[in-house]
Amino acid sequence: MKQLLRLLLALLAALGVSPTQTFSWFESGHHLVALLAFDQLTPHEQQQLLEILAAHPRYHEDFTPPVTISDADRWRIGTAGYWPDIARDQPIYNRPSWHYQLGATIKLGDLTRLSVPETPGPLPLDASLDTQELYIAQAIELCKKIFASREGRPSDRALSLCWLAHLVGDAHQPCHAGSLYAEGLFPDGDRGANRIPTLQSENMHALWDSLLGAEFNEEQLEKQLRSISEDPRYVRFGLKSLEDSAASHPLWWLGESRTLAQDFTYSHEVLGPLKAAIKERASLPTLYLSHQYVEFAKKLAHVRAIQAGFRLAEVWREGLANP
Repeated sequence: MKQLLRLLLALLAALGVSPTQTFSWFESGHHLVALLAFDQLTPHEQQQLLEILAAHPRYHEDFTPPVTISDADRWRIGTAGYWPDIARDQPIYNRPSWHYQLGATIKLGDLTRLSVPETPGPLPLDASLDTQELYIAQAIELCKKIFASREGRPSDRALSLCWLAHLVGDAHQPCHAGSLYAEGLFPDGDRGANRIPTLQSENMHALWDSLLGAEFNEEQLEKQLRSISEDPRYVRFGLKSLEDSAASHPLWWLGESRTLAQDFTYSHEVLGPLKAAIKERASLPTLYLSHQYVEFAKKLAHVRAIQAGFRLAEVWREGLANP
């Protein structure tokens, strides 16, 4: 984990960003991660993925591209990554807790006054796609098993394909890896920074979700894909993220995200006002995060996106290759 941090700092320095001033992706971000992964696959693997996706129970409703889309297959794969957010409006498929991990990223104040939940255990043996009470690492493990299986329903495999694309991306967003617990302010957690208001966005979580873009725009997305995937510095970091066998586990990705949240997301610009509010027993003001914070966060988001893309490609490839 420390090696990851050193490499990240070196990359950001090479990109001309200094961390000394610092500081569930939106639709565009989930498209980006899914397509970064898709582009790592062979043409045969890509076709396999598209054929599996075609069995999705809402394929006609949610995967019919607008007439303005120039590449329907790429749009469908990107939409697969975003689909679990579409499913928030579909009670039969919505799984709210799957998108995040329980636990504390940071604790402030009198710890006896905090209500920090236990870290989720291993995947329950009877878990299925209908199980509501799962968290992100458990849900990824479940969907990896279903996606690799040839014995279940094709529709379940298609659903798992989408959830994997989405949750691998979410696991690389620092705000999804845990919450900040603060005496008096957030004794039961800030819900992944959703309770920290900012001037730039509704809250700090939404700000981080927006760093890879907001609404889908095909032209802008492809331009962003090229800027990341054709930059050898980003590509080297993506490849580096696959070298350690332990790095294939979702708990490792969440550990990285939690470390990055501690060191960067909750920077002095955030912790300073939080600590002052605790000391003064006052409410937390709406935060203005500096230009340096936001620019550094964008570079960090791009690094995490290519890591997620390379790792998702390996997850998909493993499931496709399973006999």
